[in-house]
Amino acid sequence: MRTLTRILVPLVVAAAALGVVRPSWACGCGALITATNSGVDVAAETSIVRYDGSSEEIVMRLSVRSSARDAAWLMPTPSRATVTLGERGWFDQLDRLTAPKVVRRRHWLPDLGGGTRVAGAPAPAGGRVGVLAQQRLGPFEVTTLSAADPRALAAWLTSHGYHLKGRLGQALAPYVARRWTYTAVRLAPRSGQLSGELDPLRIRFAADAPVYPIRLSRLASTPQAVHLYVLAPHRVTVRGLGLFTTYAGRVRPAQVASPGLRSLLGGGAFLTEFVRQGIPPADFTDDLGFAYTADTPYQQVEYEEGGLVTFLGLPAVLWVLAAPVAVLVALVAFLLTRRRRRRARRAIRPGL
Repeated sequence: MRTLTRILVPLVVAAAALGVVRPSWACGCGALITATNSGVDVAAETSIVRYDGSSEEIVMRLSVRSSARDAAWLMPTPSRATVTLGERGWFDQLDRLTAPKVVRRRHWLPDLGGGTRVAGAPAPAGGRVGVLAQQRLGPFEVTTLSAADPRALAAWLTSHGYHLKGRLGQALAPYVARRWTYTAVRLAPRSGQLSGELDPLRIRFAADAPVYPIRLSRLASTPQAVHLYVLAPHRVTVRGLGLFTTYAGRVRPAQVASPGLRSLLGGGAFLTEFVRQGIPPADFTDDLGFAYTADTPYQQVEYEEGGLVTFLGLPAVLWVLAAPVAVLVALVAFLLTRRRRRRARRAIRPGL
């Protein structure tokens, strides 16, 4: 128990005195909690979801703003999860792969309006909470749990420093009913405050179908954002939340530099990117599920304005506008010349 208490350290003396913690429901996947009233704001969150037909991996990158010195993060998964560290560079490489195609276009007319952009692990009996694994990963202290009763799970978390509000305990009930397990992560910086970009966590678990646990975001007090890279045998669609597909295409291992990211791709995978900002918390009624669809590639296009079409150093539109005038002038000159010639012939005739 002493080891467990040390790993899931009670959340600071001040929080114990107050008897409360402040959930900072800005984390799209799971629940993020801090021990102080300062809260933790997730400035950016991006996840890689990889599914191979029997197992799933979620690699999550968080960037946080906080004056707190520690916090805790709880994520439910359909089966017991193993947790390792990912690499920040994986996300940079996927960003480059999915970047919009830039098309430089030139105009005949001046642009007056600007550019355009077009299943579960067995739970212990009798309501007990089972501690399945504990480990230290860089700045993270990770404990994997199972439970058969949401009240027992909430009580265990509270007794080990996770002073949860009642709404979170209620929100965990659907996961407990389906016998999911839980990854409890304590985010403790090596020094100073908990702020900046955190090392990505790589969570792997068995799954009958790809899923992104996001239901707990319903408890948020502010709009949420979702940014997902889904790697699967085929292109996928997502149910719920009205996410926008911003990229779809098959990715080969040779297209990425990192060995770790190549291992995620395996022999190759179809990459589908989803994005949406400003999602109301009330929209998070269930976890995200995915379904295969036709492997139709898609890439956004950004148009870069390249100025006017020119000819001989002048805007082509001037030549186009001048052409009718030039034809008219030539016609008038022809008619006038013809008329003068006729007059000249008539003037010569009488003198013959």
